[in-house]
Amino acid sequence: MAVNRLVPHLPWFILMALSVYLYKERIFADSGFYVSQFINTRFFWIECQRIVLAISQILPLSAVWIGLPVKYVLILYSISHVLFFYFLFLFVYYGLRDRRSGLLIILAQTVGIMHSFFTPMFELYYGVPLLITFYAIWRLNIRASFIVFLLLVLEILILLSHPLAFMLFIFLLLYDFNFKKAKPFSTYLLMALVFAGIIVLKAYTMCPYETGKLSWQFAYGSNKQYLQVLQPGFYLTLGTFLLRYYTEVLIAFIIVLLMLLNRKQWFKLLLVTGTCFAYLFLVCSANAIEHSRYMEQVMFPFVPIVFIPLIYGFPEEPRPGLQNFSILLISGLIGYRLFMIYAGSDLFVARTRQMENIIHSARQMGGSKFIVSASNIDKGYTQLNWSYPLESMLLSAIDGNDLTVTIIPKEDFNYEGKGSKLGPTQFLFRKWETKDQSWLNSQYFHLDPGPYRILCDSNAVQDISSVSRNLRIELHTGSFYRSLDTVWVQVKIVNNGPEPLRAGKGDKIFLSYFWMQGNEYLDWNGILTPIETDVFRSLSQDVRVAVPKTKGRLKLKVDIVTSDRMWLGINATDEVLVY
Repeated sequence: MAVNRLVPHLPWFILMALSVYLYKERIFADSGFYVSQFINTRFFWIECQRIVLAISQILPLSAVWIGLPVKYVLILYSISHVLFFYFLFLFVYYGLRDRRSGLLIILAQTVGIMHSFFTPMFELYYGVPLLITFYAIWRLNIRASFIVFLLLVLEILILLSHPLAFMLFIFLLLYDFNFKKAKPFSTYLLMALVFAGIIVLKAYTMCPYETGKLSWQFAYGSNKQYLQVLQPGFYLTLGTFLLRYYTEVLIAFIIVLLMLLNRKQWFKLLLVTGTCFAYLFLVCSANAIEHSRYMEQVMFPFVPIVFIPLIYGFPEEPRPGLQNFSILLISGLIGYRLFMIYAGSDLFVARTRQMENIIHSARQMGGSKFIVSASNIDKGYTQLNWSYPLESMLLSAIDGNDLTVTIIPKEDFNYEGKGSKLGPTQFLFRKWETKDQSWLNSQYFHLDPGPYRILCDSNAVQDISSVSRNLRIELHTGSFYRSLDTVWVQVKIVNNGPEPLRAGKGDKIFLSYFWMQGNEYLDWNGILTPIETDVFRSLSQDVRVAVPKTKGRLKLKVDIVTSDRMWLGINATDEVLVY
């Protein structure tokens, strides 16, 4: 009773807390694009007929309509994704008294998700819980017209959520089908008619993105990615990838196979294995096997394909010992996945911190539109993707519409020469999309007319010795580091002079360091970290530091150095423990 009353809610409360705490990080990539669209258009933004995305926009769009600050719009957007799935959970867990479906909805929001937590609007993350809700109602065997109508509405939402939802919908109905317990023919007919209708709709209204994806996927004359499946070494790479990132899915898959073999359910066994391997071929025929946010989304269908048979195949009235043990395992899995989501946030927290530091530096230069160089700021966690201009605009607007800036990578600015063709009131929303500043919702965003400015001025020369007299460095180290590790250390460069420190390609300026034990220097050849932007008044950024093998209380000194290894001698020192 205690488990049923309390434990099922804990994952949702944790997800809600994470969604609020990490609301800035959850505007990454497509997520930030949709937020920017509905804030500035002041209405729901739907693409490719994926109407499920309107659900996540109800609360934040209402906040826009009543004029709440952009910070609360972003928080409501972040938490609304969790609230909707929690509502579905409550509906099936308590309303339908279907514990297994409720558990599946929790699993669908945790298993196979880590970096994708920061792009919560992925349509299939909506389609799968709706599919589980559909099946929870379908299993009730209620023939009332209202229930049939509700099932049809859910089917439409599911099939329009993502092209892969068609496969999952068919898989679930085939897995459920039983001649002895079949639904009335009219019900199947209505489902088939809606299914066919959605296919026809998609065939005539498919967006360019979906058309391009599907045509490239099956254009085996030009798409040669599938040839990797013919190489023996590929399967070692694939197996290592699956064991490392999808261990729990593999274990669940093995359990499902053994369960179906034991019960001699040959059709279901063939369906599960056939679907898994067929989809695995589709994945491998279009994608390189590497872990990323995009790859997590590509691999996500394996979660419902494996866990639906596992959870629904579990006995409805198991032995108490088996039930308690199973609940313990599933609770442990959910807890582990929640921890992995939190652990994966480090990358995005560092990215957001860097973006906010660059925004702060850009404001000191005047203007609103800036270009940043990847060679200066890319630190691995930076992820200079296509959404960088609109994400920087959203983050900067939190401090007020008059402080809004937009920052675009230099490579994106030069894409097809679009940057050089901009008028004074135009800006690059994305590298391939130009907007006029009149398009912006003036309540939240304001960009000054004018050209883009380079954050790292490509000056010819500068009087380093003169500028350095007015510089100082503040060092913010951790209390301890592991020997032979490589870490990021936060520093702040303060410029009290009238002339900025230029970080451009003329006199390339770096941050570097050296370690000392007592009065003895351990290493003078520290890693060079480029200064990210010109320093007008101040700049905060990370420095990459290699920790020596020497252990004990050591001194870390960080200084500014030129490309010819001339140290400026304005170093900051901090004592740390190396263990």
